[in-house]
Amino acid sequence: MVVLQDIEIGYGDQAIARCVGNIAFAKAKFITIIGANGTGKSTLLRSLASGQHILNGKIALNGRLIQQIDVHERAQSIAILTTERSLSQSLTVLQLLEISRSPYTNLLGKIQASDRVVIDYVLTHFDLESLASRQLNTLSDGQLQRALIARSLVQETDYILMDEPTSHLDIHHKAELLIKLKNYCTEHQKTIIFSTHEIAMATSLADQIVYFNQGNIRFKTAADFKEKNILEQLFPSPFLQWNGGDYKLKREI
Repeated sequence: MVVLQDIEIGYGDQAIARCVGNIAFAKAKFITIIGANGTGKSTLLRSLASGQHILNGKIALNGRLIQQIDVHERAQSIAILTTERSLSQSLTVLQLLEISRSPYTNLLGKIQASDRVVIDYVLTHFDLESLASRQLNTLSDGQLQRALIARSLVQETDYILMDEPTSHLDIHHKAELLIKLKNYCTEHQKTIIFSTHEIAMATSLADQIVYFNQGNIRFKTAADFKEKNILEQLFPSPFLQWNGGDYKLKREI
């Protein structure tokens, strides 16, 4: 279990968000992070992954402070998909996924049969088989995004952190991806924690919701979140009318 305890996150000595009390992320949950731009969603994900932006308080993984866990051991427990794309463009999709099995391969990085099973499963279930031999620099933005998502999944960790996983995807593939990720959580007993601006889709599928409101990090079940109509507080707008996790235009423009 991952537990946040009275954390304050930020950069240097500048705090951008805080959580009073404890927030616990159990296994096999699909959890979305919602908030306006610049409120700290990406910073929270990076703090969960390594503890690097924690100014005060604690984040613990199975009772141990996240900063005190060896990097190799952390890589077997937590995977992270960021919005950065600084990787070798000459790699093929298959090579990218093979490299991502490094927390489990031997010193020579040799792929074993067990690694191949994991890679083949992700290639098949996330529709990447036809792209396996393609170099990353030949992929569209959407195809590359799907390959990067697959990279985080083949790491086969209990916790998978994703920053805007649906970016670069059209609306059909956004919905398809979120449904597949939700099913993946259930079938494999993994927890996925992801930030998104696809609010209606995410709140329809999420088990729990982390949200940023006036510098505070809050946590609710999806049912409680919708019942209290919290989105109206997070995104006040003269143009939008909120209803639970959905919205419509107040008037035509």
